[in-house]
Amino acid sequence: MILDILALSIALLISIPLWVVGTECLIAILLDTKSKPCPETLQPSISYKILIPAHNESKIIGLTLSRLIAELPGKNPADIVLVADNCTDTTAEIARNLGATVLERNDLSNRGKGYALDFGIKHLESKGRPDILVIMDADCETTKAALINLINTVALLHLPAQMTYLMHTIENASIKQKISGFAWLLKNKIRLSAMNKMGFPVTLTGTGMAFPWDALKTVNLGHGNLVEDMQLGIDCAINGYPPVFCSEAYVYSDFPEQSAAELSQRTRWEHGHLQTIFQQVPKLIKESFIRKNWRLFVLALDIGVPPLSLTVMISLSGLLTIALLAFITDATTAFVILLSSFIYFAVMLAGIWRTHGQHYLSAKELAAIPLYVVSKLSIYLTYLSKRQKEWVRTDRNS
Repeated sequence: MILDILALSIALLISIPLWVVGTECLIAILLDTKSKPCPETLQPSISYKILIPAHNESKIIGLTLSRLIAELPGKNPADIVLVADNCTDTTAEIARNLGATVLERNDLSNRGKGYALDFGIKHLESKGRPDILVIMDADCETTKAALINLINTVALLHLPAQMTYLMHTIENASIKQKISGFAWLLKNKIRLSAMNKMGFPVTLTGTGMAFPWDALKTVNLGHGNLVEDMQLGIDCAINGYPPVFCSEAYVYSDFPEQSAAELSQRTRWEHGHLQTIFQQVPKLIKESFIRKNWRLFVLALDIGVPPLSLTVMISLSGLLTIALLAFITDATTAFVILLSSFIYFAVMLAGIWRTHGQHYLSAKELAAIPLYVVSKLSIYLTYLSKRQKEWVRTDRNS
């Protein structure tokens, strides 16, 4: 009897993220609509700034800023505020030469993107705050139409908004990068699109996000959270500013070219995600009951989904464990529940690949996904033995 209850509890617990992702995929497929054309002009009398935190980005910042300035509504480089955070290279000099507003911050005891953003926001507060603040990373590119769409959405709804943030696809990319690109598509477009279509808050993904200034006054960015964007989205939702999704506005980046840099970046993201699950999901669930706000509860379910590879690992391990328990007790209910949940999850992922992901992965390359999942085992093992706790800059080639 005790083993039966244990098996059923395991099956139900593991099934939750499978049903969350599966249902988000189903909603995205069923409610898929053609992209609407973006507006060509900003709403009247809207002031904005673009804030870019940068740490030793001299190899890439010139190209990033040149592209961004060419796409700026108004074409005024001073609307870009770059925080050169603990830089020991020529990042600040390059940005100044291109006409950006440059702030230099030196504080080796408080390192990370959150501290740099907090520094920039405090400066803007003292100099006459804009109506809307856009946050971009130092290695991203977007278009004028996407920026206008994002800023107009925030101005209209008076809520934070997130662009569709994807990775560039490259023909000669490794199979690992192709699978990562598809997983990125699932996390940053498909799932956000489904949450937005159902009227729920979306997670923020780090770049291409914009805020009404009033929303920024309710949050604290001066911390070293490894995934400060996810934390920022949670704080905004709790404080009455649930983020929305601008699906037609795109911002792009590249995976690091060096495998060691890619592993470091992935480790930071996924350790930070797991840390946020353990620390913030219980808080979100508690707040949802206190405020009787079921949208916060759904956001908690969405954020509570572990990284995709770990979800698959946990599910397969759970199936094996429950199969052994079923062999001992002859009780198969738990096994059937979890197997059904996993099949639903897998079928919905296949549907997303068929409708949105074939330019990332061919049918033949799908067979490599199990190897990709296994290759990430070291990231999750180090979370238990040598957890990454401090922000580390991603090393990028030019």
